[in-house]
Amino acid sequence: MANYLCEKCGKVIKSEDLIGLPGIRCPSCSHRILYKSRSPIIREIRAR
Repeated sequence: MANYLCEKCGKVIKSEDLIGLPGIRCPSCSHRILYKSRSPIIREIRAR
């Protein structure tokens, strides 16, 4: 599944860890702003 990054504490959170919590919050600091982690693979797409 997807990984998320907490804005406040910087902890990486798996989407499975968010399922049991009420609402979407960081389990360690209870901050509500999470960013979806990006893949380290860079893809180049040609425009036609």
